[in-house]
Amino acid sequence: MLKPDKQLARLRNVMANVQVQLSLAAYTKVNKKWRQMNVVPDFNRFYYICEGEGCLIINGQTYYPEPGQLFIMPSGVQQSYSTISEHTFGKYWCHFTAHLGDLNLFQLLGLPHYIEVKDPARLTGLFELLIQHYESSRFTALMMQKAVLLEMISLFVEASLEGKYVLEPISEDHRMHKVHTVLKYIEQHCHENITVQDMADLVHFHPNYFIRHFHEMVGTSPIQYIQQFKMEKAKALLSATDEPVAEIARSLGMEPYYFSRLFKKHTGLPPSGYRELFQRDSL
Repeated sequence: MLKPDKQLARLRNVMANVQVQLSLAAYTKVNKKWRQMNVVPDFNRFYYICEGEGCLIINGQTYYPEPGQLFIMPSGVQQSYSTISEHTFGKYWCHFTAHLGDLNLFQLLGLPHYIEVKDPARLTGLFELLIQHYESSRFTALMMQKAVLLEMISLFVEASLEGKYVLEPISEDHRMHKVHTVLKYIEQHCHENITVQDMADLVHFHPNYFIRHFHEMVGTSPIQYIQQFKMEKAKALLSATDEPVAEIARSLGMEPYYFSRLFKKHTGLPPSGYRELFQRDSL
């Protein structure tokens, strides 16, 4: 099993490529006939329970949600919902997709189906914003929907991983297994100049097919992912150590000049400027 810091590093780099799309958002006090059984939707549902009682069945697990709980009902999973009394749910809810390439985000994360919300005012505010942007006709509305939805997903993921640091694929798809093999290889060999051929050989793919496959699964090209991973590692080293920039570059398998140019391209600052800014803000 990966150590917690390595699990979180992989999660952070994968999450950077998530693409989200909202389809519905509202607050509803459901009626007594609220019921649907054994459906497999092609979208995810967030249910934030504010009042009442009812039943959810997600992938064979039965829940009786309580106020203050936020549930995720992932796409591609059999699910049911129904009332159990006249005291029905009052809930914020939304339907959305969250993809990495052609995979659903929740196929990658071994997360629970619900969290206990620690800051109800914050989540209520996010749902109100989401509904506002969903109903808006402004030309920036779609961008704002995505921004709020990403914050809600981040809130759920962070609360789920708190003290657990779990990153396990739900899907047993052999394609995803191969991608995880490559991601682990990148982590272990980030001090080297990793080529597409190296990664393709690792999973016995032709390089051209490997590039397409990786992009479909992760949402970015292999080289872009490696660069992103190395820049995240560089930022951590620059902010937490006094190691010379040239040594950091070489520890990531790069010549100092190329490293500095790439770092500035990714962050807008040269490595030395990033370190100075971070140290100044830490005073």
